[in-house]
Amino acid sequence: MISCISDEDDFANDVYKFLLSELEKQKQFKESRDIMISSELIKFDPAENEIHVNGSTRVPLGMIKWILQSYLERKKMASKDYDVVEFGGQLTIGRILDPSKMELHICEICGFFTPYSEEIHTHRMTHFGI
Repeated sequence: MISCISDEDDFANDVYKFLLSELEKQKQFKESRDIMISSELIKFDPAENEIHVNGSTRVPLGMIKWILQSYLERKKMASKDYDVVEFGGQLTIGRILDPSKMELHICEICGFFTPYSEEIHTHRMTHFGI
């Protein structure tokens, strides 16, 4: 799954179209001939701004990530703090926000962050077994 996060109109739809076209181009190479690309296997959910890639496409996650990075470079969005983040086999493409700019409380010991001052106080106590 690819989550598309942006305040720009049609961002997710543009990413989806770019991904499909670039995957089609990759099929011309010998190493990628066995990948299967279709709108049934790679679906766009406009309500959630998500792209679902069926595992039967046989497209490596690294290839998808590379294509998403290429999209940001071509649109000159990488300079606007946009990036591709992989977490647990899922990708997110969008603007990366620094937690310190979001009025979050951060644990100095482990980096945990929360918007609630009470929660960070309780969290810090868990480090000391209290």
